[in-house]
Amino acid sequence: MTPPPASSAPSSFTRTAFGLIGFACTLACTRYAKDADKAPTMVSRVELQRMSAAKVQAFEQVADLAQEVGVDVYAAAEPFTGALGDFDERLRPVDWEERLVKTYLTFGLLTDFSMALTNSLPEDVGLRLLEVVSQDRFGGFAANELLEDIAAQRQLAARMGLWGRRVVGEEIGSLLRILARSPELLEGGMGVEQFHAVLSAGATSRMRGLGLRV
Repeated sequence: MTPPPASSAPSSFTRTAFGLIGFACTLACTRYAKDADKAPTMVSRVELQRMSAAKVQAFEQVADLAQEVGVDVYAAAEPFTGALGDFDERLRPVDWEERLVKTYLTFGLLTDFSMALTNSLPEDVGLRLLEVVSQDRFGGFAANELLEDIAAQRQLAARMGLWGRRVVGEEIGSLLRILARSPELLEGGMGVEQFHAVLSAGATSRMRGLGLRV
C-alpha cells in the first residue's frame, strides 16, 4: 500500500489514541475470557465468551478505521502492553461478586477514557470510533447478575461498595499515569483535570448503577 502523503500523515495524538483504544479491546477480550472461566453458571460462561469474541471483532473495526487515517494500530498499541502495571496483582477478587464489580468498573472507566479520546478526533472518524467503543454488553450483564442480591443483602452492598471504591481509586490512578507516560494523549485538547472529571463522573454513575454507595 502506498503511504499517505506527508500532509495527511496522522498526528501523534491520533496515532496514540488509536493505539490505546485498540489495546483496550484486547485487554477486555482477555478479561472477559478469564471471567468466563470463573462463572458460576453455563449461561454466564457462554455470555462472557461471546463478549470476549466481540472484542476481537471490535479490535478489527478499530484497525480498519486506523488504516483509513494512516495508523498501524498494531504498532500504535504495542507501547501500551503492561500499561496498567500490577493493577490485577493489587486487586485480586475473592469471589464472583468482587470479580464482576472489578471488571464492570475497570472496563467501564477504560471505556469512558476511550470515549473522551474520540471526541478530539476528526468528527467523521471520531463518531465511527465512538460507535465501536460504546458497543459493550458487560454493564448490563453485571447489573443482571448483581442488582437483586445487592438490594437484598445489606452486608453484600457494604462490602461491594468498599471494594468498588478501591477499584475506582486504583483504576483512575492507573489511567492518569498512562496520561503522564503518553503526553501525546493530551494533544487532543483535553487536559489532565478534564480527564479526571470524566473518570470521576463515570465512576459515580457506574457505582450508583449497581446500587452501591459512592
